[in-house]
Amino acid sequence: MITSAQPARTALGWSCAGCHSGGGNVVQGGASLFQGDLDRNGAASPEAVYSIIYSGKNKMPGYGVGCTPRGKCTFAARLTDDEVQALTQFVLSKAAAGWK
Repeated sequence: MITSAQPARTALGWSCAGCHSGGGNVVQGGASLFQGDLDRNGAASPEAVYSIIYSGKNKMPGYGVGCTPRGKCTFAARLTDDEVQALTQFVLSKAAAGWK
């Protein structure tokens, strides 16, 4: 379970860094985790980031334990609600700091 910044950073590296290394997005330009893209895409609120991590959006699969339909969700290990919440806070704090 992710409960602090360090485990959230580990989960980001494990699940997310393939596409979002350093806050970027190698799959879909303009959909990075930098504040400007989050704002432009209506994804800057905790609720929006949580929803995207949990259920996926566009080319990004969902990682939540209850994500459906199957084809829209990761085939890897799923994240609990608490883990998605911690990861949401981590992403928003890193975005606010410019991923530094």
